[in-house]
Amino acid sequence: MATINLALNVQVVGGPQALISQPLSVEAYDKIEVTVKPGDTLDVAVQPGGAGQVNFLLIKSSLVDEKLTYVVNDGGANNFPTSERIKLAQAFHLYLGKGGVSVFGIAPKVIEFKNDYAAGTTNKDAAIEILVGRDATP
Repeated sequence: MATINLALNVQVVGGPQALISQPLSVEAYDKIEVTVKPGDTLDVAVQPGGAGQVNFLLIKSSLVDEKLTYVVNDGGANNFPTSERIKLAQAFHLYLGKGGVSVFGIAPKVIEFKNDYAAGTTNKDAAIEILVGRDATP
């Protein structure tokens, strides 16, 4: 068993603040680092097991740009959403708990990243870090 400590401080300038600090127990975790170069599409496997095992997913990118997108699929033909890719227009995306991960509607087994800059474009490589927490036993 491993513990992921989550600490999040959200504050509106001159307004309210919310501080969240909680541990999340997971049976296993993986840290994955990949680079998606301009013009590339890259599939990254994040879960070896069946549905419902992932309960923490953090996707962080060095390139914050609407031309860097991803779609989650179940390792087969099912994607979510099937018609639209998710833009990495923020430094990170966080899906917390089984409820947060359930927004995909499928088991997130593979994440397909796409860098829509033309191949060879300089300074547009995306260094992606993925931290996934999951149950190891079905």
